[in-house]
Amino acid sequence: MNCPSCTSDNVQKLSILYELGTNDIRTSSVTTGLGGGLSRGSGLGLGTAHTSTKGTSQSKLASKASPPAKQSYKVALAIVLGILMLLVAAGNGFFLTIALLLIGGGGYLLYRAYLYNNNTWPPKYAIWQQSWHCNRCGDIYSQGA
Repeated sequence: MNCPSCTSDNVQKLSILYELGTNDIRTSSVTTGLGGGLSRGSGLGLGTAHTSTKGTSQSKLASKASPPAKQSYKVALAIVLGILMLLVAAGNGFFLTIALLLIGGGGYLLYRAYLYNNNTWPPKYAIWQQSWHCNRCGDIYSQGA
């Protein structure tokens, strides 16, 4: 397969570039410290702490080659659940009306994310799976192009 822009055969699939340039990171450490105070009656103390970190490291090329992201339900769901809790606490009146409007807005956001993830995202992901990157000119193109 050759790049349609520069005819180079130095091309790679976006999915491969993404996979090769993305790494999961997990670290942990134990720290020990000794401390004491200067005031009268204070003594020495020994403390330890265990820390752990996890994340993702990604090259710029892998970021450029990343697949289209699905829309998250988390924000809308958090809005709906948070407002439901306020609704229970509010009882009735003005705050009840505001809470119901916000629940409707959160429900709308959930519906839009659902529509995107089920109707818009699959074709975008299919195109991404068939897309290539030219290592010579940097062009990104689909296999059918």
